[in-house]
This record gives sequence, C-alpha cells and structure tokens, in this order.
Amino acid sequence: MPLQLFLNELSAPNEQLARAVSVGYLQKLVSTVREARRIDPALILNSDVPLANFSLGAGATIASIRNAGECVEESLYLKTVNNRAPLTLAAAESAESNRDPALCEYRLRSVAPVSPGETALGLGFAHLFDGLGLSLATHDFWLGHFVELDLSTFDAADEITTSNVTARNADCPAAIANHAEVLRASIMPTFADGAELWERRAELLPNLVFIPRTRAQLHAILPGDPMLEQVWIKLSGIDQAIAVWKVTKGSYPMFPFNVRPESRSRRGLAEFENNEGKKLIFSDHCDLAPTESRIHFIVESVPQRHAVIGHVGRKLGIG
Repeated sequence: MPLQLFLNELSAPNEQLARAVSVGYLQKLVSTVREARRIDPALILNSDVPLANFSLGAGATIASIRNAGECVEESLYLKTVNNRAPLTLAAAESAESNRDPALCEYRLRSVAPVSPGETALGLGFAHLFDGLGLSLATHDFWLGHFVELDLSTFDAADEITTSNVTARNADCPAAIANHAEVLRASIMPTFADGAELWERRAELLPNLVFIPRTRAQLHAILPGDPMLEQVWIKLSGIDQAIAVWKVTKGSYPMFPFNVRPESRSRRGLAEFENNEGKKLIFSDHCDLAPTESRIHFIVESVPQRHAVIGHVGRKLGIG
C-alpha cells in the first residue's frame, strides 16, 4: 500500500488571517508533501474535505489562493499528487489494517493544549493506517513529531476499550526526516529477492522497461542483501516520476533524487542493446547509496512515456 498522508483538520485555521499567513501555510504544506514524496512518489494525500476546500483561514482555501493567481506552482504540484477525500474512502483499504475504522474512535487527549478531547479524524487515520499526519503550524502543539490520542475500540459485544496511542505528525519538510526510515520500511512491497522483483516488474513498476542484461543483475540480488531496498527505492522513484510526467506532460520528468548524465569520457561504458537489439547510450543514472552501484536508464516518450532500465549494478568500468 502506498504511503498514506492525512491532513490534520484540527490544525486548519478558521479565523481571519493576513493573506500572507494563509499563503505561507500553503507553501509550507506543499514543501512538506514534496519531502514526503521523496520517500514514496506514489503516496496518497488524504483529507476530510476535497483538497481544494481545505481551510487556510476564514475565507481562504487552497482553491481561493490558486484562483487569485498566488502559489500557482504549488497548486500545479498538488495536482500531480494522488489525493482522496473524504477520509472514509481510506476505509476501503482497512483489510490491510488490523482494525476496522468503523469500530475505532480517536480523540485528542483531554490534557491537550488545543482542541482537548475533540475527535481527531486525520491523526486517527494516520495511526490506523500506519501513515503520517500533516499539520499546519497554527499552534506549537502541532510542531511535535508525535501526537498523543485516546483510542476507543468497540468489540463484537459492544464493549469499549480505551487506550493511549501516538500518531506520527509532521508540520514541515525537516520533520519528515524523523519518520523517513520507519515509513520506508512500512511501504516496501514484500518480495524476497531480486529474482522476485524481476518476475513482478510489470506489476510493481509499470512505467519501466528492462533490457535483457538487467535480468541477471536483479537475479544476483539475494535475500537479505541491503541492496534490495536501495534498488526498490530508486526503481520505484523513477517509475513514479514517469507516472507524474504522463500527467503533467512536461518536457522531462522530475525525479525525487539526484539524476545526472554520464561524463563524456565514460559514455561509451553505458552503451547497451535494447530489447530490439539497437545500441543506445544509457547516460542518465542515479546512485544506489551508500555503495558504488548505479542504475542507468533512458527516458523515452514513444509509443508512450516510459523509462528503459539498462544497468542495475556496480559503477560501470570498475568491475
């Protein structure tokens, strides 16, 4: 399941604010989503109201700021993000959770300095789906990396059990780093090794084409090899960048990590035959940190936008 982000509706301001403050909230929200998307380009941004209607102050919404000609780039970016409202639509994925949303009630603790005891939909769903709550910095309380909640659950006999739980929370790009490692681990598909990734490549990476030589390279990644996670992060990042590129129709995809061309003196090392036997130079590449390994690929737009993977392994020319 993709990474789930949930807008914290309790952090949304409803009072009259200076326009610059509302604009600032939108800009920081978008920059935070951008950073989270480096973890999973396929993430889903959930909100209890349509994203365009999310409040940024009395009379100010994401849509009204966009319609006034402000934050145009941010608004265009949000259109490339998978989003979903209302939050109850996430309940369709409850089979992948150990709780039924209909049998759970989340509230802020009674000692919370803001909205004490109020129902917490976004943060509650963030806990339920092992995702991340996104808060606007309208109160110092929303700056915390975790927010404590009271969870009431109902069993088949209508008995109520209450427990204290914590939901992950982020209010800015820097806060994403605090959760990055555990979030990456939670969204990685289950496959045992590179051979299984190869067999499931059409399912998991639909926007990528692999040339024949990469089969052996992926098969060489054995169970337990830390390279497997790095390969998945980079291949899925390329795949989702292509998916977004299909929607935005820009001149070139925007990747969530550093992609650079091969140097002129080394370009010959990146020449391989594609699936039709034609020799191409797979210049663009990204690192598989912290090793010396690389992924080399070519972006193509015919017959449809996709990327062709030409190399998954050690830096070319060093063995």
